[in-house]
Amino acid sequence: MSEGDARFALRLRSWRRLNGIKQFALAEMLGVSQAAVSYWETGRDKPSPDLMKRITELISGSELDEIRLERVFTERQPGIMALYDLDGVRLLAASRGYRALWPGMSLLQGMSLERHLVNESGELLANAALRRDINSGKLALVSGVSDRHTDIIVDTAVRHEWNTRVRRFGPKTLLSISYDPCGETVPVGITEVKLFSDLK
Repeated sequence: MSEGDARFALRLRSWRRLNGIKQFALAEMLGVSQAAVSYWETGRDKPSPDLMKRITELISGSELDEIRLERVFTERQPGIMALYDLDGVRLLAASRGYRALWPGMSLLQGMSLERHLVNESGELLANAALRRDINSGKLALVSGVSDRHTDIIVDTAVRHEWNTRVRRFGPKTLLSISYDPCGETVPVGITEVKLFSDLK
């Protein structure tokens, strides 16, 4: 199985499960057998070019809706949350709490922050094994304690605990992060990394 076929199989299976669609229901929508869908999801076979186009359009449409929903949900939260696109580490949305605590950073929405990452965030994305797990869709959650995440100084540093949920939407990887200010005596660092296979 090629790398592209493996990515398609994972994308199809993840999309179907996230949307609560059973294999037989997807098979009926596409006019194929449930076994065909099973073979596509395990990489034993792949759809015809016409079916591939229909599946890609189906997945892409719902992924855009999901990303839009994630943005709106994040922006409406009173707590301190942010939504980032891993591609360039771009801020997509900031909650009301985030905008109140870090108004300067909130203005950097859409700007690539990847070259400006420092401390735990810089360490996280510089780690080749973790980056590979993120890109392959294996990484689920990362937690830590930080003072700053970038070398862009526009707001006061605040020591905080953070939790990152990693989600794939087709080719896009989104990082949904919640923050909680904590005492200055709490040591900084990455405190937990969980793969999907570790979740129970």
